[in-house]
Amino acid sequence: MTEPTLDPLIEVTVAGVAAQDFIDAYYPALNNPKGRASIADFYVKPVPGKPIAADIVLNGVPSTDPTEIQKIFDEQVTKAHYEVQTFDCHTINANYNVAANESALALDMDGKKMSIVVIVGGTVKYGEDGDVRAFSDSLVLVPNLEAHGPKAAKGLKKWLVQSQNFRLVL
Repeated sequence: MTEPTLDPLIEVTVAGVAAQDFIDAYYPALNNPKGRASIADFYVKPVPGKPIAADIVLNGVPSTDPTEIQKIFDEQVTKAHYEVQTFDCHTINANYNVAANESALALDMDGKKMSIVVIVGGTVKYGEDGDVRAFSDSLVLVPNLEAHGPKAAKGLKKWLVQSQNFRLVL
């Protein structure tokens, strides 16, 4: 008997919608001083006893703590304007089970358990007088398992950043 597989159309659709929803929320949050207060909420949180943590690299500076990233934006970036010009996305794993409970290991046929790579390109301007610079952002989005349950609180992000490599382009 073969293992069930996710319908390719569902994979593509869910990945595209997840990527677009993330982009539509994340970059405007970076552009808005009030929105920056929620930057850490876009990333996975360490789970005691589970092999999950954020892996973030901003211009070559590594971090595993989303609150450090939020602190950088709060303290060092007075004003920013990110403009996404292009993105692409692909499913990495249709049945992402890291940190999932034993009862949730089966394939979700709706695509809610995929991990997705999102490649973003655009421009950013820091401050009033800063130069407009190109940026590249490679992210791995994973499902927020807390947001997909029947008792999930409203407003939780359905996809979280597990890995990010952001680069300003010269």
